[in-house]
Amino acid sequence: MTDKTDPAFGAALPAIRRRTFLAGSLALAAAGIVPFGGGARAAAPAKGGKLTIGVHGQAGFGPLDPHRMAGDIAVDLANQFNVFESLTHQANDGSVEMWLAESVTPDDDTAAIWTIKIKKGVLFHDGRELKADDVIFSIKRIREPGTISGGHIGPVKAYEKVDDHTVRLILEGPRSWLPTGLSDPYSGMVPADFDPKKPIGTGPFQMGEIVPKESVTIKRFDKYHGDHALLDEVALLPFEDSSALLNALQSGQVDIVNDVDASLVGEIEGNEEFKLYNSPTGKFFPIQMRTDRAPFNDPRLRQALRLVIVREAVLNSVANGYATIANDLYGRYDPDFDDKLSRTRDVEKARALVKEAGLEGTVLELTMYHDVATALVLAENVKEIGLTINVKQLDGAAFYNEEYMERSFFGGDYYPSGPFFLISSLADGPNAGLDQVKWRDKEYLDLWNEASKTVDHEKRKAITMKLQEILFERGAWIIPVYGNELGIYRQTVVGLPEFDQSGAGIFRSLARIGFAG
Repeated sequence: MTDKTDPAFGAALPAIRRRTFLAGSLALAAAGIVPFGGGARAAAPAKGGKLTIGVHGQAGFGPLDPHRMAGDIAVDLANQFNVFESLTHQANDGSVEMWLAESVTPDDDTAAIWTIKIKKGVLFHDGRELKADDVIFSIKRIREPGTISGGHIGPVKAYEKVDDHTVRLILEGPRSWLPTGLSDPYSGMVPADFDPKKPIGTGPFQMGEIVPKESVTIKRFDKYHGDHALLDEVALLPFEDSSALLNALQSGQVDIVNDVDASLVGEIEGNEEFKLYNSPTGKFFPIQMRTDRAPFNDPRLRQALRLVIVREAVLNSVANGYATIANDLYGRYDPDFDDKLSRTRDVEKARALVKEAGLEGTVLELTMYHDVATALVLAENVKEIGLTINVKQLDGAAFYNEEYMERSFFGGDYYPSGPFFLISSLADGPNAGLDQVKWRDKEYLDLWNEASKTVDHEKRKAITMKLQEILFERGAWIIPVYGNELGIYRQTVVGLPEFDQSGAGIFRSLARIGFAG
């Protein structure tokens, strides 16, 4: 495995152009925050000031709703981690910790009845306290059609208000990992009379001015139940591409650019005014194969494609080294992730699988929105096993149209780092919320249900390992790498974490970021 935290990285890439090698050298210095021009220790952040962040897309497009996508991932991330908060929270080591909840515990070994105790003294941005009625309303809303996180919780048979700070959930079926399911960023708590036009949460920032397609501003909430934010406000400004983001940073229009293209990092080489934020994560952009249609209903073809792709080419040529080799599995930082499942490229085996399936000479169309370069790597690689892939690139509007859920071979969706069952319940578990690949593997689904019944962690871990083995052997996703989170920011900005596995480290740390005093 070669990535930007591997000490052998520099020696392993003699053919990579200088900019890529520079990126490797920078990351060798640290797998997090790296100065372009100097190594002085950052000063402590001072209180006050306005931070402006440049992001991809059209900020403010669509409703700013904690339970639905806004149409702009950066706006979603900024709001879900700062304006709204969940009952539980994904810690940086992949574990789940209590947040707005004091505890989330099963009443017995069935894992179908859960008691949630709510922290006292948590205030919404309008000054009202978070109580049981709000939690019940929020979970009901999260369960509505069209939301992101409903599948993580599962069907709820009944909601019981025990007292103002205690809720009992009676689920229709077991959900042993419910605390994990409640940790999704799209599971924020809102008041029982929530109005999406006037979004109110419990986070360290509250909504400020929204100018559709121009800017979104959030402001510090001074009655926050935890450590108060340092910044007075944060503004998000949208830009069409990474070049425009970089220009905005260099001109002084913004203080930070988020999710910058790796190929542009070298453009500010040696400039002491800026620093690189570079954190390994578990985020990924899968190439997906629909398993209920030929030819992808044949696991031999799916496995052949995963055996033939040159992952190092995706790492080095597409990600410019700012990634870690992946082996087609999600949940990298889940404590129960099986990192022993490692895939070695095997052209002969891939060719034999294609021949055995009777698919030699097959022409496939791969529809892509994001990460087209990875698709082109795969298209080149499959020539060695008697296949042809024609890559069709679409813009966002064309990709996310009425055909979105009907494609057979496609890529472009962004999946953040997250626990195994959180992603699985969205993508390939029973009644998956985003059922794109139509995964109906009986052994997998039976084991998945068994895991949901198993409260004992060690027993559930053994089942989780088996689930990952099945996905490794016959799954429907090609995941060549886990991408790093890349950002560039001014030396005057301090307080960013050295590492955040989520893929949203800049946004998760806004309450701790400030300007040098």
